[in-house]
Amino acid sequence: MITARTEDYLEEIFLLECTGREITVTDLAERLGITKGTVTATVQKLVEVNLLKHERYGALHLTRDGRQKGLMVYRRHEGLRAFFHELLGVDRDRSSEMACSMEHYMDTVTDERLFAMLEFFRRSRAERAPWVDEMFAAMENRVDLSSPLSVLETGQKGSVVRLSADEALRRKLQNLGFTTGACITCLDASVEDSVTVSLDGRTFVMPRDESAAVWLRPVA
Repeated sequence: MITARTEDYLEEIFLLECTGREITVTDLAERLGITKGTVTATVQKLVEVNLLKHERYGALHLTRDGRQKGLMVYRRHEGLRAFFHELLGVDRDRSSEMACSMEHYMDTVTDERLFAMLEFFRRSRAERAPWVDEMFAAMENRVDLSSPLSVLETGQKGSVVRLSADEALRRKLQNLGFTTGACITCLDASVEDSVTVSLDGRTFVMPRDESAAVWLRPVA
């Protein structure tokens, strides 16, 4: 069975292979920062599933399947790293760490769409498309994330952005005025099972579970 850890090994062996020299267990252990004994055990597992060839005390050689798998993991890592670093502006080391965590869970369709998006972004940036600068400028602005009314503290205010209730409760809330853009003030959040709010000059005592279906964006 190929685990996330064995995929990491394949990626590192693939990268070492790309240097054009023979790969040893010692090389791999140094690159991964682990003991030679640990490397040897995983290498044997890769040999057993025909992803790697390793003669005793000899060099490591990827099989055709192993090379394709190593290339796939490497591409996914680089695609995710580029997404975080080039598009989102996350620093390079942190981008690589997050890519390592996520690369093993991507499927082929996601992989292909990610690279298509990156290529479009890079082409647009090279062509100095106006939307690229607009996107980076927008990302510099702090975004106030929405949250349910049930978590507001006394005195906090918010503007309704959506309702996550089922149809019956949604209609009830809308009829009371809890519609997109409505401004709500939390008057009392000290009671465990309810929250008291002000809406359009009216005061409501709402069950806390119902208030959880009203999502607000914070307002000053």
